[in-house]
Amino acid sequence: MKKRRKEKNWFKRSTRIVGMDPVTFEEWWRIRINRIQLISVISLIIMFIFFLSYFIFSYTPVGYLLPENIKNRNKQKIEKAAIRVDELEKKINKQSHYIQNLQKVILGETSIDSIYEINKNFYDNNIEIDVDTSISQAEQLLDKNIKQSAVNKEADQRRYFDQLFLFDPVVGEISQKFRIPNHAGVDVVTKKDAPIKSCLSGVVLHSSYNSEDGHTIIISHENEIISVYKHAKTTNVEVGDRVKIGETIGIVGNTGDRTSGPHLHFELWSDIGPLDPLDYFSFGQ
Repeated sequence: MKKRRKEKNWFKRSTRIVGMDPVTFEEWWRIRINRIQLISVISLIIMFIFFLSYFIFSYTPVGYLLPENIKNRNKQKIEKAAIRVDELEKKINKQSHYIQNLQKVILGETSIDSIYEINKNFYDNNIEIDVDTSISQAEQLLDKNIKQSAVNKEADQRRYFDQLFLFDPVVGEISQKFRIPNHAGVDVVTKKDAPIKSCLSGVVLHSSYNSEDGHTIIISHENEIISVYKHAKTTNVEVGDRVKIGETIGIVGNTGDRTSGPHLHFELWSDIGPLDPLDYFSFGQ
């Protein structure tokens, strides 16, 4: 019984906290609190500090300073960077494939109007296939929209060229005009060793020699415009070089099998195909 009383008395014992002047010992304030109240107050303070810390680290920028959050943020950044790299790699591959195909067409390795034929042996000749050749209204509307889109795209392309200042690559007389599909550019006869100049600022995509076209330069410009210069005597640029409008990129020559005299074969391409250079250049005439 005495032990229980002592335990009860221990909780009921009061503690007096007094504030006084250290010199005169004059009492300023006094607090009397028993041990149960003291434990309750300490518990409330601990709970208050816990919830305050939780709020600060959960709903304020301070939480980003925690090591775990820093790791998560770094992980997210790495994941985003990996996704971005993958997208850029796919884009570069597509662009490289497009440039390679375009170079083949420009260099004459692939015909401009080439098509792929379906292997007739793919299907069994004994099987009769019932094909509906009638054109629905939706298909007619789609065909109309595609044609109108192509017309609008070509008109936008011409408006863009009208706003550009195009520099004549050479000055001379036209010996052969633009004709699709056999001649996707113009032949310009000019003075011997005349400089070849870039018609627009851009980046050199191709600069090499082949037996048919001799020294050939292909330059990529803004808005998917490509300019081509063939049969040069010499070239002054390499792949990857940035050239300015009017900058000399080579010398007019007579290199390659597909030439009968010194001249420049010049082509102009866009994303809709080859364009007639005489619609945009005067060549000094």
